Amino acid sequence: MENTKKYIRVFDAFPKTPPSDTVSSVRGSYTTFITYFFILFMLWVDVGGRLDGYIDHQFSVDDKIREKIDLNVDIIVAMPCKHLDANVRDITEDRILAEELLSFEGVRVPSYFWKMTPEKKETRSFDIDSVLQNSLEMDYVGQGRRINVDLPACRISGTIPINRVQGDFHITAEGYGYLGSNVADENELNLTHMINEFSFGTFYPYIDNSLDLTSQSTDKKRHTFHYNLKVIPSTFGRLGLEVETTQYSVQMHETDDKYVPGIFFKYDFDPIKMSMIERRMSFIQFLTRVVTIVGGLWVIASWLYRASEKLIVLVMGKEFARRGEEKKGGLLDGDENEFETI
Repeated sequence: MENTKKYIRVFDAFPKTPPSDTVSSVRGSYTTFITYFFILFMLWVDVGGRLDGYIDHQFSVDDKIREKIDLNVDIIVAMPCKHLDANVRDITEDRILAEELLSFEGVRVPSYFWKMTPEKKETRSFDIDSVLQNSLEMDYVGQGRRINVDLPACRISGTIPINRVQGDFHITAEGYGYLGSNVADENELNLTHMINEFSFGTFYPYIDNSLDLTSQSTDKKRHTFHYNLKVIPSTFGRLGLEVETTQYSVQMHETDDKYVPGIFFKYDFDPIKMSMIERRMSFIQFLTRVVTIVGGLWVIASWLYRASEKLIVLVMGKEFARRGEEKKGGLLDGDENEFETI
């Protein structure tokens, strides 16, 4: 056995650390354990980040030429359909008879219906998950019809192709604002309304827009509601699936006996677009990141350990710093007198 150790020691071409410098301690073991745990934790976070990806937010100039865009509306007004008109006007002096494209359907609603939804709602950016989950395209049915026009409330719904320029969509009483053969009795005027849907672009009924499910009420006859909208095209994407829609911010005010009584939606399109695309880093970037994290954490841990050891020696003294230490030799190390020098 002694001869075996002797020959093994002779053929050890790479001498190991001297036994006098090989010291294990309780503090060192704790430091090593904490370092390994933190490295594994950071690796777990990094791997999870690569699998989940990240959301890339970008704002850029809208470089697409867009001549037309759809306006989707679904509004209930608290007066009969026979007294209501709907039109679109824009800065190109183009006028669209929206009532020829929209559906006017008389409905009955209880008085508490108008209090069921909030009057105002905070404008917020769409969440990419909710947009992709709710991006089911649908179309309105029965456009351009008028039914049950004598019922006390009117549901106006449908899609209108409009010019993509500044303009306004408005709902007014018959004979107010436009000359006509019929003029609604002022006692019939009631512009209290609830907005179920108001959006631009492809009709996604389950995406919550800023004006969706909001209501406004008034007790006055000649009352005007003004909505000012700033519209921005938006793109949401994940794993090759992209959904193009729009977002808008809203400012709202009311007036009495100053303008034509009605509900006015004035809109304008910003020349920028926003994109929210989920992306993943490449494998080379991921591998480089992992190596950097592991190496950096190991170096920092060694610096912190050495600094803490020196601080303990300075504050508590060498005797206290050596408590819990145990000197050990390696597998190839033994008593120096045990081997012969060759």
